Amino acid sequence: MFNLKTIAFKLFRAATTQIVTSISIIAVSVCLIMTMSMYIWNGKAQMEGEMQALLGDAEMFVGYNPDQKQWVTADQVAAIEMMEGVTGVSPILLAHTNVEGQLPSVYTVGVEDDALVKSRYNYEENIQANEVVISQKIAKLFKKEVGDTIDIEFEPFVVKEILTPLPGGSDVEMAIFANDTVKKWLSATEQDVGKYALIDLHKSASPEYITELLTKLDSELRIDIVNEYDFVKRNFQALAIFMIVLSVFVLLITSVLLMSTFQLVLFKLKEQLTVLRALGATTKQVGQIVQAQLMAILSIGLAFGVLFSLAVIKLWLPFLVDKMQLPPARTEFPIWLALVIAAALFVVLFGIIQRQVQKSMRLLPLQIMTDNHDTELRFTKGKLFVIGSVAVIALLCFLTGLVEGNSGKSALQILIGSILITLIILYLMPYLFSMLLKVGLQPVKMLFGKEAYLACQQLMPQVRKNMPIVLSIIGLMVILIFGTTLVKSSKENEKDYIGYLYEAPVVIKNDLSDPTFTNDIVKEIEALPSVDYAYERSSHTSADLFLNGDWDAVHSQAVDIEQLIERGEIPEIAGPVDEGIIVATDFAKLEGLNVGDEIRLGIYNFDLQQVEEIAPSKVVGIIEPKNTNSDVYFDWSSEIVQLPPSIHLRDIMVQTSDIEQTISELSFLHERWPALKFSDYDTYTAEIEQVYYQRWSLLMGVLIVLVAATCLGVIQTLLHTIYGKRSDYAIQRLIGLTPNGLMKLILSQVLSFILYGLAVGTLIGTAFTKLLSLVDQGAPIFFDFKILLGVSAFFLFAVILIFSVQGYWISRKTLANELVE
Repeated sequence: MFNLKTIAFKLFRAATTQIVTSISIIAVSVCLIMTMSMYIWNGKAQMEGEMQALLGDAEMFVGYNPDQKQWVTADQVAAIEMMEGVTGVSPILLAHTNVEGQLPSVYTVGVEDDALVKSRYNYEENIQANEVVISQKIAKLFKKEVGDTIDIEFEPFVVKEILTPLPGGSDVEMAIFANDTVKKWLSATEQDVGKYALIDLHKSASPEYITELLTKLDSELRIDIVNEYDFVKRNFQALAIFMIVLSVFVLLITSVLLMSTFQLVLFKLKEQLTVLRALGATTKQVGQIVQAQLMAILSIGLAFGVLFSLAVIKLWLPFLVDKMQLPPARTEFPIWLALVIAAALFVVLFGIIQRQVQKSMRLLPLQIMTDNHDTELRFTKGKLFVIGSVAVIALLCFLTGLVEGNSGKSALQILIGSILITLIILYLMPYLFSMLLKVGLQPVKMLFGKEAYLACQQLMPQVRKNMPIVLSIIGLMVILIFGTTLVKSSKENEKDYIGYLYEAPVVIKNDLSDPTFTNDIVKEIEALPSVDYAYERSSHTSADLFLNGDWDAVHSQAVDIEQLIERGEIPEIAGPVDEGIIVATDFAKLEGLNVGDEIRLGIYNFDLQQVEEIAPSKVVGIIEPKNTNSDVYFDWSSEIVQLPPSIHLRDIMVQTSDIEQTISELSFLHERWPALKFSDYDTYTAEIEQVYYQRWSLLMGVLIVLVAATCLGVIQTLLHTIYGKRSDYAIQRLIGLTPNGLMKLILSQVLSFILYGLAVGTLIGTAFTKLLSLVDQGAPIFFDFKILLGVSAFFLFAVILIFSVQGYWISRKTLANELVE
């Protein structure tokens, strides 16, 4: 005797190919979704680890801006320590010191020797009054090792420890002293203990509540919460959105392919199931047989998918990182997360299975023998109500996200709204396709002949059954367009950013604000053989302009006005350049300024807490600024540039046609100012290109798997659909359809679905990407049409080739045999 489960598994042999295909589809989908989820989890954990190494254990920074001229006091530190939820406070002093008489402005930190500050600056040893911890860059520059003596502020200090740069971080000139040592170099009182303080909180403490208490302590305090930094919020937003969208559409493709594949399984088993019903099997028993079969398929596919994902994370990803020279990546595979993902996918796919079980119970025994003749699609009031409700929710989410602007919450709302709108359009596709077939029958007959007309006419009853094919292709095209657009837009926007960084092929940066590095050096650089010209950019000046009856602080910089005239960026001016200012175009329009207007100038005095007026100036030029957000420009010889707080030369841009030669010729600057940082356009571009192709390769790996799986599922479904209609084709041949006409008929039917799927998928994918791009309002997007055309051409070529062979084979079969089978 056989029980129902034994019968179910014995019937597997009648549809081995379809069962293996179903298992493969589930395994690939589970592997993709789980691998992407693990990638996000590992990436987030890695970023948090890197942030912890960069920022330490502190969860809040509190203090004063340099221009506030205020100090964190011992009483404030004591008050903060008493706040509920605060577990540690560490004050930090900031200064700039002279090292070895050669580095006049080294970033200097005064600390207490506690675990909080050690985690922030990544050192281990306690620092005594005569000791110092220096960065590796300073140690290399002056050839110092632990235990050596180094002169700082013309006093000898023993090197206690040398800081090791963080992986992927830049090495900077920095010195760390005991707090009391730094205090004697500053105009600080005994009560002043820091410029800012690190605060560590208990896990249950609310940063918002602590912020309220700190604001009550002193409303002028600047408070930074580590987990609210913009870069922390944005770092994974694009990746998370991409992975969520990809997972949704992978599930969509999986669902529709499984539905069509399960239909094929039932089609292959229909004779056996019909016999069982004829022998007395109830609908419940047939449902249990089908349920056992589909549950076995789901369980096996899910297990293989988890194992494949484990292999990808543990074996393939490290191999890929090594071969493609990618940044180090975590390869953890937490079992709890795998179980959660597997359970969620099981629930989704189990729902699909239940639909097929219920369908099999309804159709057997008579309906299943006529499953090639589905009824016409009907649009009921219930469906209209559901679609309308979902549309309202989608629009509310979308519009709310737009109103709230750029934030994590608005990004999620726009994402949800975009996905819901796309799903509504996908749901309406079968109805739209049926309508187009009805409307287009006569035009098709006139343009393409009776075979095409017959193909479209026979397609109409099959729309609902074969719509999973169309939805699979649409889902694939949406993923393809969204993914390739995201990567290409990132590359193109990176070009704009590179253009912002590199106005000229070579850039020299004075990161440490060395005051001895002045604009006089520009003339020496321009005298080099390979240099066409060079120009400088200063730090921002502290200028105020009297506009509209009040003093207004403006973004301003020092430039060489005579050089701008020589390069033709501004016209010749009348009068001395040291008495004139140049205004940016937008600022001039905003304030109604014109060339020749006289402007009252002032500079803010922090001691008096007011603006002190200086000699007036005149607008001598209006220009469109390049790669800078400054509104006003002064000549280096202007009075306001010489007044305190003094400004310094920040960057020098060097225009050259031979970058390598110019870098070599500029080596003399390193000898005089070792702290200068040189960078060039070619090197930076090469690094960015490498990162782009690394991302592109990863994306292509995912897309190749998706394209292959979708193509395999779609073609297999269509092959069996065409194969199951052989008797219909035989009848049409009896009434006059030629073998070549039959081939044309089969190709017309197949291509109707494929072309419709590709066209609609492209339109929906483009619209969906455009909608989702509103998350980052203002950022341009770029579509990668080469990949889209390539995938579409591959799909069409594979379909035409395979179904030409099948059509030829069917059209050459003997009619007598076809009618009997």
